[in-house]
Amino acid sequence: MVWLLRYCKRCDRYTLKQVCPICDGPVKIPHPAKFSLDDKYGKYKLLMRRVLKKDEEESEIG
Repeated sequence: MVWLLRYCKRCDRYTLKQVCPICDGPVKIPHPAKFSLDDKYGKYKLLMRRVLKKDEEESEIG
């Protein structure tokens, strides 16, 4: 399924464009991924989320 609606992280607005037309900020798809109890890649998603969070915290510190 193709998601058309996007959410701007910078100005907290919704748009249909790839970049926010108001602030030129990054946008993301606001819909969560489909949930499945048989998620084959769940452990990899969790690992990637932890790595990204750790990198984000390190970049904020210094």
